[in-house]
Amino acid sequence: MTMKQWMCAVLVCGATCGVVLLGGCAIKGERSGLGAIDNPRLQQAMMKLRQGETISVVSIGGSITAGHQAVPPDSAGWSGLVNQWWQAKAKETGGAVNYRNSGVSGTDSAFASIRVKDHALAYNPDVVFVEFAMNDQWLNARVRRRSYEGVLRQLLNDSERAVVLLAVNEKANPDKSARADQEKIGDHYGLPTLVWADWVEPADWDRYFTGSETIHPNNEGHANIAAGVIRYLDALWNSLPSKIPPIDTALPQALVSAEFQNVRLIGGNDTDYLASDIASSGWTAKKAILPDEWKKSGGEDIIGWTTNDPNADLAIKVTGKSVGVLFVESDQFRNGEAWIEEIDAWWSINSYVSYRNGYYGYAYAEIADDLEAGKEYTLHLYVEQDDEEVERVSIDVIGVICTTQ
Repeated sequence: MTMKQWMCAVLVCGATCGVVLLGGCAIKGERSGLGAIDNPRLQQAMMKLRQGETISVVSIGGSITAGHQAVPPDSAGWSGLVNQWWQAKAKETGGAVNYRNSGVSGTDSAFASIRVKDHALAYNPDVVFVEFAMNDQWLNARVRRRSYEGVLRQLLNDSERAVVLLAVNEKANPDKSARADQEKIGDHYGLPTLVWADWVEPADWDRYFTGSETIHPNNEGHANIAAGVIRYLDALWNSLPSKIPPIDTALPQALVSAEFQNVRLIGGNDTDYLASDIASSGWTAKKAILPDEWKKSGGEDIIGWTTNDPNADLAIKVTGKSVGVLFVESDQFRNGEAWIEEIDAWWSINSYVSYRNGYYGYAYAEIADDLEAGKEYTLHLYVEQDDEEVERVSIDVIGVICTTQ
């Protein structure tokens, strides 16, 4: 049975099988938006629940996963609606589902690489939904391929857990997301990618966004995203085999890079990494500005650095395959610069974003890649010398991310 034939069969049996219907059998090209038909990892988790056991499910992503613009976000967001499906199945079987929504606004997969441990793996999940296609489109293309693969490798490493990938998109252009990169990486690991744009008719996009909003869907949009995810879950639930085949937990060789599987965040508390005295650097260690959902998702406070001294110079000792800076952006910050002195690598830290008026964003700037293994480098953080921005002298850095291969 082809993917298109299987999709049509799912839709035809919707009335009797409990499958959520999203329209007719029209398929864009050869894709159905359902990802892989067979999913032994997810089927294994479903089998445990069907047998009355307790399973753990986590959704990790950005503001759309957090439920932004849905009212109320916890229950009307796509993740909350998918949770309702799991709870209904638990009620039917006598099992239980511990569901955790770890959506954190403004975060991409580079940011996620340092939070997977606390926001997902800490809950020992049987199933993880991953949604970063929207926010990753603003990452440097080379970074986003490596960081996304690193997040998936962290989740899959030495585990039978199921990972389901969700790709959402902007209203203005349904192809505006990182879905193409992420689908290729997901395919490499045998993971399904559920692509919202694959089950939405072009004429329907206006229904799913309100007013001038083009990023965050409204309640109807969240419901439509959830319907596609639930359609996939229902299809698997209603066709569970009597026996789940053995699951190979060995990770394949990386498609792009395995470096973001192993990350270290250097922050304000890590004084051993400083190459000079912070008191004379012009920088100050302080609690980093983090998204509102950070604590709710299980994260601890992070101590970063801030400065309002245009002559500040913070020198940090770093090792790893790549080094980058995770920082806060808004219309209140001045831009910065980073420099690795041994290789004379410079990079801008674009903290000033004019349209972020009264709210914060988060960004990652990679300073250098392909560094020599085991060699110590010196990273300097400065305030950019720009006369046009003298009124905005503050920079807030969350930390420095070092990756290893």
